[in-house]
Amino acid sequence: MKRFSVILVLVFLFSAFRPACADAVPFENFQASSWVKEKTYVDQVTGKLGFGILNVFTGWSALFFEPYKNPNKFSGLAKGIWRTVTNSAGGALHAVTFIAPFDIPLPDGGVRFDS
Repeated sequence: MKRFSVILVLVFLFSAFRPACADAVPFENFQASSWVKEKTYVDQVTGKLGFGILNVFTGWSALFFEPYKNPNKFSGLAKGIWRTVTNSAGGALHAVTFIAPFDIPLPDGGVRFDS
């Protein structure tokens, strides 16, 4: 339990501060999660759990595609590291709290595979 508390505090501390190059490329666009639009409680909690698991297991992919998308590779790398941490930690928070249908917005809505 102590280890979980330390990890939770670190996640909140890291999410409170932006990387040094964050002003170079704005990416703090926190959008509502895709599961919020669901009508019923069951659809919301299953959507939240799926969204959380998706972000936990694919959040690391930002480390590779953010530098590729950004013309400034160092800024893209910093953004990729930031997105990896926020998407993975945010996904874990979504998965752990799936039973309560409140949203934890992630930068640019987190990892999504919807169209």
